[in-house]
Amino acid sequence: MLIHRLAALTGLAVATLFMAAPANALTMAECSTKYNAAKDAGTLAGQTWNQFRKAQCGSDASAATDTKAATDTKAADTKTTKKAKTAAAADDTAKGLSSKECSAKYQAAKSAGTLNGMKWNDFRKAECGPGATAAAAAAPAATTKTSTAAADGGKGLTMAECSTKYQAAKTANKLNGMKWNDFRKAECGASAADDDTVPAPTEATYTSEPAKPSVAAPKGVSFPKAISPKFANETPAKGRMHTCLEQYYANKDANTLNGLKWIQKGGGFYSLCNAKLKS
Repeated sequence: MLIHRLAALTGLAVATLFMAAPANALTMAECSTKYNAAKDAGTLAGQTWNQFRKAQCGSDASAATDTKAATDTKAADTKTTKKAKTAAAADDTAKGLSSKECSAKYQAAKSAGTLNGMKWNDFRKAECGPGATAAAAAAPAATTKTSTAAADGGKGLTMAECSTKYQAAKTANKLNGMKWNDFRKAECGASAADDDTVPAPTEATYTSEPAKPSVAAPKGVSFPKAISPKFANETPAKGRMHTCLEQYYANKDANTLNGLKWIQKGGGFYSLCNAKLKS
């Protein structure tokens, strides 16, 4: 009887010992890995190694592999997001230019005279499809005149060049109802603040003598001293008008008008020039 009782007590003690032991406790190696992972993640909250070991590596602790797995998952998600953004950017490029970008590229080519007869739809298909780049990067030749115009203070084409272009468009019946000044602003780099009173070189018509000027010309403006020989066969009044217009263009191209318009109150270029030729 005594032997049976001792055996029972011994079995109970062994069971109690196994129950008290941290069966699921981490090994030193696992705990060290978990500690270093928490340290790298900045989640130690001031715990020392021994404090961490007692708090995090007992029977209820889980191995650092869980933390590491979560960290790896986050890194993978970030990497995937970056790849997705890169792919999205590649898709946008593959789609080609937007309508606005294509229009800007078309207008640049049109201004530079490099359309080679292409209409809008043909240009759009040929120049704005997948892999195409915007006008600034893809068509340096088309932006050369625009860049030159900017360097010249926005002057764009000279009056003579613009007049030639205007006459060519007029002959080809491509003005689409545009008048000289509208054409000059749209096709020759003239700004909205430019002189709207000046006629086209080949469309200037004499109607009457300009008013006598009451103001002096700005400094730097040059005037002809006599009627040009090319207009010698015209009436004196008409010859003066064409000579003055020719000189106006020369001043305009040389940027020496200094704000003087062809016709303006008190005396524009025409009235000042006409008075000088008459005198």
